[in-house]
Amino acid sequence: MSKTPQSKETREDFLIFCSDYAHNSLKTQDREVRESLVRRQIPPQKVRRLETSYNITIKLGNNLNIQPVRKIILYQIDAAANFLRDFQIGILGQRTTLFQLYEIEFSFDRNSKFTFDFSAGKLFIKLPYWKAQWFSEYLKYTELRQLWTKGEHLPRLSPIRRVWWLFDPLGEFRSNLKSTLILAVQKQILGIDKLLIRFGLLEAEENSEQSGKLSSSIPQSFKQGTIAYLKSAIDEKKLGFNLEFVLENQDDNSLLKLLQKFQQNLTDPQQIEEIIDVAALTLQDTLRQEQSNVDIKMFGLVNVGNYHRIDVDLNLSTGYLRKYVEIIPRKADIKAIQFGLVNVYTIDDITVTPNFHSAIKLDFKTAALEKALQEIS
Repeated sequence: MSKTPQSKETREDFLIFCSDYAHNSLKTQDREVRESLVRRQIPPQKVRRLETSYNITIKLGNNLNIQPVRKIILYQIDAAANFLRDFQIGILGQRTTLFQLYEIEFSFDRNSKFTFDFSAGKLFIKLPYWKAQWFSEYLKYTELRQLWTKGEHLPRLSPIRRVWWLFDPLGEFRSNLKSTLILAVQKQILGIDKLLIRFGLLEAEENSEQSGKLSSSIPQSFKQGTIAYLKSAIDEKKLGFNLEFVLENQDDNSLLKLLQKFQQNLTDPQQIEEIIDVAALTLQDTLRQEQSNVDIKMFGLVNVGNYHRIDVDLNLSTGYLRKYVEIIPRKADIKAIQFGLVNVYTIDDITVTPNFHSAIKLDFKTAALEKALQEIS
């Protein structure tokens, strides 16, 4: 994992080594980030490099013996780099509007208790030195990810902690929504490519990107084919204007440029993140407007104790991008009857967790086309 430390290695030498080690660890993970995002149709040039986007720092208490925990600290750096790799993939290599992370700081001290806090873009993690020294314990990647998912880094009374499932960049809600959106984007890109192949313009479109010049030999039927394709692909009502009229007034080269811009916008990770943020905020706005009917009856006869827990989370919901976010209203009826007749203890749990991401439709392709029309006008 590392070179054999010299016996005269000072505290300052070790911290410098940790800084270099963290940078190289992030640099190594950056390749996987880029490969993963390319599979999601995200161009590498639009992704920030991992080692320049995040810092992993180490702080040591006074008069600590470094040698017993040296390897453990390096393991800890690797675990943090793995987490930041997945974080970067999760946000498509962009800075999100709703939640930003810049640095992870690990602190080792003799008397410190384990803490997991977040403030101003930095995740602060304090680890007991004695556990690292005697039990070779550190915060493994899976443990770090679990704590993050649970929102343990947020104050217990923080309003955001209650809806962390909605804002978590790595959370199931945003991940599922993003996966669905990317699949739709890939389908749309394939449709554009098929259109260009049909008119023998795919190579011309690629050359125009490199040279900045558009093709002069465009088939006469290209305009009508493009108009038919775009009218079938997007929601004209959400645009708010007559798309066919606008396209009829464009020449062939302008239409080819429009398709080029349209495709670029579909693969713009910043725009993808923006519409995901809008979806999350739209859902948050209507968290209190639930349509649910809950009828629960509980009966219990026990000698020691009786525990019933009912969790009903039906947070369903009905801007520039806001008009492209559609909420599908749903109504839920919950009826539960519980009986308990035991000698020691009974625990009855009813948990209702709807699939939130399927209650939201994102018309990203129409938003991408609207921006493309603005860019060529």
